[in-house]
This record gives sequence, structure tokens and C-alpha cells, in this order.
Amino acid sequence: MKQVRRIGILLTALIFCFSGLVMAEVEMGQSKTFKLDAKPIDMTSSADGKYTFILAEGGKVFILDGSGTLKDTLTVSESVMSIGTSPKGDLLLLADSKENTLEVVKISFVVDIDIAGLAFKGPADASVVVAVFSDYQ
Repeated sequence: MKQVRRIGILLTALIFCFSGLVMAEVEMGQSKTFKLDAKPIDMTSSADGKYTFILAEGGKVFILDGSGTLKDTLTVSESVMSIGTSPKGDLLLLADSKENTLEVVKISFVVDIDIAGLAFKGPADASVVVAVFSDYQ
């Protein structure tokens, strides 16, 4: 019985001696604070980390890019209580507690391409621009 007690005390001492080896230090870096127009309810980010989606009261979804710039605001049902994204980041998943539904919304981001100084044919204010880079073939 004494030997079992000695082994127990030895194991306890070893645990306390080596427990410091697994402790990690956490440092807090710079932080940013973003002012929103409504009270946030839930948030998620795209898998690639490029966008953060914040669901707020009043049926608003704020979309922030990686630098924290507000890219756009979407309007959804006011009873949506939870938000998520698909693994590819092209779908928003909105859980509506009042209607007991899950709404799947396809999202895509419009990217402006600066064509200033490039040769073009047709009116400068055309709504669609087709760029052909034939000199690179």
C-alpha cells in the first residue's frame, strides 16, 4: 500500500514539474474597432479569410474585406438569427428562427478593372467592356 502511495505522489510531482512545458504564451497585437450602424448578432468569415460577414439587427449583413473596409451591405429578413458561409465562400447560409428556414444565398463580388489608358473601341461609357489581349498570343 505504501508503494502505491509513493508512486502516486511521484506521478503527481512529475505532472506539476512538467506541466510548465506545455504552457503557451499569448501576446495581444494591434486591434481595430469597427463602428456598425446596427447591433451585431452573429458573424462569420469566408474560408480564404478575404471577407467577414456580420449579421446585425434589422436584417442587415455588413461585408468587410480583409483590411476591414466596408465593401457592401445586404438586406435580409429581420428574423434571421444566424449566419454562415459555404466552404468555397460563394454561399451565405442564413438561419431564420421565426420562419424555421435556412436560406442559401449565392454571392459574387464585382471587381472593377481599371482600363484607363488602354486602347478600346466603342463608346467610353459602355456598360460592358470586352478586353482582347491579342498581342500577347
